Amino acid sequence: MYDLLLKNGRVIDPYNNLDKIADIAISNGLIEKVQEHIDEKALHVIDVSGCHVTPGLIDFHTHIYPLAEIGVLGEATYFPSGVTTAVDAGSSGAGTFEGHRGALNSTKLTVKSFLNISSGGLATGSYLENLNPKQFNRDKIKKLFRKYSHELIGLKVRQGAEIVGELGLEPLRETIKLAEELGVRVMVHCSNPPSAMAELVDLLRPGDILSHAYQSKASTILDQEGIIIPEVRNAKERGVIFDVAHANVHFSHQVASKAFEQGLLPDTISTDLTVRSLYKRPAVMTMLHVMSKFIAMGLTLDQVIRATTQRPAALLGLEQELGSLSAGTAADIAVLRLLDSETEFGDCDGDIIYGSQQFRAMITVKEGELVFRDVEI
Repeated sequence: MYDLLLKNGRVIDPYNNLDKIADIAISNGLIEKVQEHIDEKALHVIDVSGCHVTPGLIDFHTHIYPLAEIGVLGEATYFPSGVTTAVDAGSSGAGTFEGHRGALNSTKLTVKSFLNISSGGLATGSYLENLNPKQFNRDKIKKLFRKYSHELIGLKVRQGAEIVGELGLEPLRETIKLAEELGVRVMVHCSNPPSAMAELVDLLRPGDILSHAYQSKASTILDQEGIIIPEVRNAKERGVIFDVAHANVHFSHQVASKAFEQGLLPDTISTDLTVRSLYKRPAVMTMLHVMSKFIAMGLTLDQVIRATTQRPAALLGLEQELGSLSAGTAADIAVLRLLDSETEFGDCDGDIIYGSQQFRAMITVKEGELVFRDVEI
C-alpha cells in the first residue's frame, strides 16, 4: 500500500520528457512510480484531474529570514506556491552565515545559499554592504565552503553603481578570483552596473549567473536600437546563466520582450522575493505570479516549468534528485492549476501588461508529506 496516490493529473516532467495524464505513487518520502492507471491502494488518494503535476518548484533567487532583515519566511511563503526548494541569493556573508544557518536546517523547505562576498551580507536594509576587496574575509570564506559544502553553492556580489561607487568592477573581478580558488559559481547582481554591460558580462565564466538579466537601469543587455549586444550573445553561448530575479525594481517588460523576440530567454525564472515585494501587486507577489507573467509574455508552459524545475536543479547539481519526477527520488511535487483569469503584471518602470491565465497551487508535497493543500481539492 502506498502512502499517497495522486491520480489523473497532467504530469509535466521536462527532465524525463514527460507530458501526459498519469498517476504518481509515493511511499516513505519517495516517488515509487509514475504511470497511467495505478490501481494499488494508498492511505491517501487525491484526484488531481485538471491539474498540472510537476517537480516541486525551485525559486533560484530569493532572500530568506533571518539571513536578511528583509527576508521572507521560508515555509509560509513557499509551500502555498508549490515551491519545495529555495536558493538564498547572498543574504548572509562570512560574518553572519553560521549564526543563522540553524534556522535553515530546522525547516522542511530545502534551502541552498550563495554566500555574499561582503562579510555582513544583507543583514540590514539600513545601509549598503562594503564591497572594498580589501575588506573581503577570504580565509573565513574558504573555511565556510570547506565546512558547509552541501549548503553553500557559490559567491554573490552586487555590482550596482550605487553600491560599488568608484570601485567599479573590481569587486566582481576579485570575487571571480576567489571563486576560481573555491571551484564555485559567481552570481552577480547587474542592475544599474557601474560600467557598460558589455564589460561586465565579458568577465563572467561559463556557469556564472547574470542576475536581474532583464533590468533597465543604465547599461542593459540591449544597445540603443534594442538589439542584443554581441558580448551578451557571446556570454550566453559560452554558458553564462541568465536569471530573471524579478523583484519590484529589476525586471523591464521592454527589455525582456525585445530580448525574447531575439531568442534570448531566461535560464531560470526566479523572484528575488523580500518583504518589500511579497504579496505586493502588481510586480512580484509570489513565485506563481511571476511564472504566470512569462506565460503572458509568450513562453510555453514547458519553458516556464523547465526554468523553475529542471534548470535550477541542474545548477544545484541535483537535476534528477530535485528537478524530476523520477522513481526513487524524493517526492517533492507541485500540483498546479492554470486558471483563466484576467491579471495585471507590473515591472520596474511602472509598465503593465495583461495576461489571461494565472497559476494557482492546489497541493505541495515535500519529501512525501502534504505540506499544503487548497480547500478546493
